[in-house]
Amino acid sequence: MTARRDTKTPRRSHRAEPLPATRRRLAAKVAVIVTLAAMTCGTAVITTEPAGAAPRVAIVPSVLGVLDAADASVRTPDALAADPTSHGRAQLQAASRADAREALPDESAEGADGAAAAVTDPAQVAMPLAAGTFRHTSDYGPRSNPIGGGAGMHTGTDFSAPLGTPIHSIADGVVTHVGEGIDGRSSMLIIVEHEIDGETVESWYNHMYSDGIHVKTGQKVDAGQVIAEVGNNGYSTGPHLHLEIHPGTRSETVDPLPWLEAAEAVDVSDL
Repeated sequence: MTARRDTKTPRRSHRAEPLPATRRRLAAKVAVIVTLAAMTCGTAVITTEPAGAAPRVAIVPSVLGVLDAADASVRTPDALAADPTSHGRAQLQAASRADAREALPDESAEGADGAAAAVTDPAQVAMPLAAGTFRHTSDYGPRSNPIGGGAGMHTGTDFSAPLGTPIHSIADGVVTHVGEGIDGRSSMLIIVEHEIDGETVESWYNHMYSDGIHVKTGQKVDAGQVIAEVGNNGYSTGPHLHLEIHPGTRSETVDPLPWLEAAEAVDVSDL
């Protein structure tokens, strides 16, 4: 008798077999994604309160909400003001603007010079004799010598005036010479050095008597100050002041009258 083969399929066990490692890793990732998804949607959390108190529900903000709020806060003026680095950036911007202003052409330079001129008075120039006390008797330039005859160069202007008429310094300056005449000038001679509009100028006063001189070498004088009295000393045909203007160098002379006019010389009574 032939034994009958059992053809039934063996019954499988219902016990779950362990997941392969790959599937376990995938499941973990899915769990993480689900958790993040739950967070992005917001999660209600019920906290435990003391007995008798109603449970408190706190909403955990979503990740996207937090990011959106942070992004919005950056764009608001309040957030910029609260930014600990905003002060430093503001200083850098201010310095940058200052540098830019310094790099621009100084359009106010002329105005600034004008303001400085307003507080710094320009050099005041005065006539050497008061109005009504003199008259012009001999101009600057070539002429016939009134004493020895012959042609010559008259290096100044003569102001005829009574003996003792006050002679005034034409500007602020320092007396550099008092005494005998030099360079062909006769006695007595006073030389005053001035700084006028940035230029060194000397004024020479001639023909005074010794007792009619009221300054000494090295003395500072002001515009309009009495420095001497009209005399008739030296090579002179009558009481007068011989005035010379030497701009730049001592050997150079110019016509005193046009120079005084260009310098806007005023009468001593207007000082």
